[in-house]
Amino acid sequence: MFSTFTGQSTGKRRNVNLSGNRAHNPWASPATLGSSTTVSKAAAEREKRQREKDRIKAVKCIQRVWRGSQTRRHLRAQDRAAIDDLYQHNQHGPETRSAKALPLLLRSFQKTNQDDRRRLVFVCRDLCDSSFCFFRSGGPERFQLDRLVRELLNTLQEEADLGPQVHIVLTVFLQILDLRPQAIEPVLGQYYKVMANYCNLALSLQPPFMLLNQTVTKPLYLGKLSETFISEAYHAFAFSFLATPDLNVFENNLHAFAADIDLDRLSDRLASEKFETTKLYVSRTRLLWLLAHLVALQQTKQQQTLHASYLRVLCSLLSILSDHIQLAAPAEQGADSNLDATNSAEDVMAQGTLPAYVSEKLGLLTESRAITGLLESSAPYSLGHESASNSELGDASVLAGYVLTLISCFPNAGDEVRMRLFFSNIPTKTGRMPALEYLWQVMKRTTVFRSIVGGSEAALEIFKSAPQSSPQNGENDSWHQQWRTILLFLELYAFVLKLTDDADFFGGLKGDQPGNEKGENDLPRVRSSGLDLESVKRLTLFLKHLGFVLYYNMPELLASWTSARSLKAASRPSMFVVTAGLDLDKVRRMVMAAMRGLYERDSRRPFLPKDHWLMTEKFDMAGFKEAVVVEAERQRALGDAEPEEEENGKKDEEDDEEGLDWRYGTSATHASHRRYLQLMARRKQAAKEHHRATVGPKLEVLKNMPFVIPFDKRVRIFREFINLDKIRRRQGHADPDSWRMWMMSFDPTRNNLAKHQALIRRGRLFKDAQDSLWPLGDGIKEPVQITFQDQWGMQEAGIDGGGVTKEFLTSVISEMLADTDLFVANSQNAYYPNPLILEQRLASARRHGISESEARTELLRQYEFAGRIIGKCMYEGILINVVFAGFFLLKWATADTKQVNLNDLRELDEDLYRGLLFMKNNEDEVDDLGLNFAVDLDISTPQDRQPKIVTRPLCPNGNNIPVTKENRLLYITQVAKYRLNVQPYAQTQAFLRGLKMVIEPGWLSMFNQNELQRLVGGDSGAIDVDDLRRNTEYNGPYQIGDDGEEHETVKLFWEVMKEFGDEERKEVLQYVTSTPRAPLLGFSQLFPRFTISYGGADEERLPSASTCVNLLKLPKYTSKEVLREKLLYAVKSGAGFDLS
Repeated sequence: MFSTFTGQSTGKRRNVNLSGNRAHNPWASPATLGSSTTVSKAAAEREKRQREKDRIKAVKCIQRVWRGSQTRRHLRAQDRAAIDDLYQHNQHGPETRSAKALPLLLRSFQKTNQDDRRRLVFVCRDLCDSSFCFFRSGGPERFQLDRLVRELLNTLQEEADLGPQVHIVLTVFLQILDLRPQAIEPVLGQYYKVMANYCNLALSLQPPFMLLNQTVTKPLYLGKLSETFISEAYHAFAFSFLATPDLNVFENNLHAFAADIDLDRLSDRLASEKFETTKLYVSRTRLLWLLAHLVALQQTKQQQTLHASYLRVLCSLLSILSDHIQLAAPAEQGADSNLDATNSAEDVMAQGTLPAYVSEKLGLLTESRAITGLLESSAPYSLGHESASNSELGDASVLAGYVLTLISCFPNAGDEVRMRLFFSNIPTKTGRMPALEYLWQVMKRTTVFRSIVGGSEAALEIFKSAPQSSPQNGENDSWHQQWRTILLFLELYAFVLKLTDDADFFGGLKGDQPGNEKGENDLPRVRSSGLDLESVKRLTLFLKHLGFVLYYNMPELLASWTSARSLKAASRPSMFVVTAGLDLDKVRRMVMAAMRGLYERDSRRPFLPKDHWLMTEKFDMAGFKEAVVVEAERQRALGDAEPEEEENGKKDEEDDEEGLDWRYGTSATHASHRRYLQLMARRKQAAKEHHRATVGPKLEVLKNMPFVIPFDKRVRIFREFINLDKIRRRQGHADPDSWRMWMMSFDPTRNNLAKHQALIRRGRLFKDAQDSLWPLGDGIKEPVQITFQDQWGMQEAGIDGGGVTKEFLTSVISEMLADTDLFVANSQNAYYPNPLILEQRLASARRHGISESEARTELLRQYEFAGRIIGKCMYEGILINVVFAGFFLLKWATADTKQVNLNDLRELDEDLYRGLLFMKNNEDEVDDLGLNFAVDLDISTPQDRQPKIVTRPLCPNGNNIPVTKENRLLYITQVAKYRLNVQPYAQTQAFLRGLKMVIEPGWLSMFNQNELQRLVGGDSGAIDVDDLRRNTEYNGPYQIGDDGEEHETVKLFWEVMKEFGDEERKEVLQYVTSTPRAPLLGFSQLFPRFTISYGGADEERLPSASTCVNLLKLPKYTSKEVLREKLLYAVKSGAGFDLS
């Protein structure tokens, strides 16, 4: 139908000419359109009539509403007058008066009317005085009670302050609960909100305490109430009352309230709650208060047996609030002094701090008595003999889920929680058992463990079969139960490994376990916590197979989980969530922590079969190097490599209490903001890990589980990465001379090339090198041209294809170690950063009036430059004759520089290590030592006449915390942490910044600390003379002729080398190349090649060497004895750098 007739067409408007006249101008006014205006006028009139009808209809509606309002107002006035008349003339008794007044009140009541509230109090008083006799007959008037309850609650919710009459209203509620509890059942949530408001009132406005106590608790225990009512009452009590902030009356009188509260029933009701959906309509702040009040109730009641539902509820709440608790800084004493007293709980949370009460109660969860009491008050756990039963898994899973959640929410208290759990005994039906042993017994019986030990294929299938339910919904699911138990064992075992010295560990491998003795004795406990050799083998197989799947098969797993959950993989990279805060990335870290702990101990002192860690059968090893290189280039193309600026930024974000010393203080808001940035950085990193896993599974295995690939294969990959980096940076000109020629053609002024040249004075090598090469930044990777200047100002001649780079680098490192105090050596002559130098330099700066900031910056620049120089040697394949301490090398190889192992302390300070072992193994003598959680440091220098002792607390208020036999393991951990990580943190981080500017962190992560030492200094094994001979070049008359025969003098040289012992061969090698060790892949990797040059015909002349080019200048000797004598004399006496 055309729009002209209906006015409602949705199509294109058409102009229809029904007059037969000629077409008109469509832009003319309607008055000039001729007969076509008739239809338009008709539509306009029709619309006008419709508007008039609507107006009249609206007027009638308004009049009807007005008349109704007036009528209701009139009726309410009559009812109010009748009520007033009843009470003014006092003609009837309370029973009759209340029976007449109540219907009138319910019809006329308005909660905003002050007089109506007064009348409500009058009626309530009469009802109380008459004991509700009018309603006890069971008549139909009982529905009026339902209406009365709603009106009372609405009124009290609007204005809780009813003055002294409030006790009347509360008494009404108590009598209604006795008479007709069903009247309150539909409004239990509102009922407890009103009760919560009364607990928040000022003291002068509060109702009588006993009355308020009864009103709050009566719906929870009334005998004649149904189970349904009580269940709903506990639900309302939890979410409408306990979740309310600042319940002053309740918090200050917990003992009185707790007497009538059944914590088990409350826990059962909350355990059935789906908190994933609850958090959608209950704010996180209210859930925090619910958690705090729940903990307070449990602490107050101190039940003999702890209900399993209580742990489930704590676990669920902590799961939901995990990020929030970590981001909100706990309120320290005086921390809230700067906050406005009028700030609400939401305001406090927004400022990044937990309310003081919440912080106090949540802190109770990590106290030693809470952990110990948790286990002692638990019901006996089941423990079978063959496979883990459902009850056995259920018992262990509840405990595991709670402890894992606790550690995730309170990472700063993680060590204390682990320590208390380690010392705890689990009550089982066959007796008490150490926690670690119990978890191992349950874990090794699980289907998951037994399957994965058999092969990584089983691990892949197990992960693919992960149930789709969330951890909270699937807490009775066997899959989740098994994984919780396994992960808690790994968490605790990795902690114990750090505290176990070699004697205890290897004693455990041999089955040397004294077992449990009465009382707490560390030596039996630590020793009995060790696994025998067969168990360790099974555990390492489990960890190896599991870790391999979590890295190599991650693309397949992500695709499987994405399909099962209908989620986009990019939106949630970590979908495997076992319990609170334990997503895929944290699970991988836990697995790797336990695996690295065992692997590092095995690499230091082997106890597993040779090649036990290898998984070469999973790869095509013939093309493995090429495949890894392709994956690395693919990652770089996707922007997932780790450039310098990103790595530095990441370090700044991860800088925690070890870098930012808590002693200097930070505001709670700043700390919360910093943790928020760290959380965001971790999530961003998790997304990047997802991309890396997608495009480079082999490379991910190589970076995170390098020990599954043979060492020589990893070295070849390392050198290939460096070669590709040279080609990429130098535009295809990897050779130094070729690059210089290209630079000169590219920049005829040679300004850029001049930046890579330096004049270095003998005796000032390190300072001149830093002044000249510091501006290059990562440009130090390019060839540098060095000219030495001797002590008389003369430039030394040198042969190095344009520079004496090797001699320069090795000389700078030698001076850095010998003539500066940047590094110190231990008893094995292994070097590490001087841990005291920063405090010494700052003290010296203060003494001489120098800016501490400038002194700190200059020192850290020296360390960073030292890292660049070491990195340059590794980049160019130059071996240096230096041994670094293992604990220092470990920080090169792992992104986690905060790992602490008691055995690492042995390299740093043997005496301190032995003292801590004595303390660990002799609990009865700890109190006599008079120690506290602080360390004394002597920061004096050789120039100081008197010692300068400073005290550094190991934790907040550490000076006032004594070391006891109960907390001595925590003290040992804190001391090791301070000495290995906190004290040298700034120096170590500066060095690593410089090192990783040249060598990408991913390349370093392919090696452990022992392998890195071999990469830096060469192979410490015996010198292979035949390999050296095959890879030696000859100059001058010594060149091999067309007949392929060596010169007679050369033959004599190799005969002498064959006759030398290994120590003498190493001395010759050091004399020529400056290092006594062979390259890792043989002498074919030595650059420049080992070269023998003609040294003249004078047999009285000694051999000489140019270490910068690995050149031995050998005179033409004709006698083996003479050659041997001269060579040894030259080697033993040594020589400086210059031409012979």
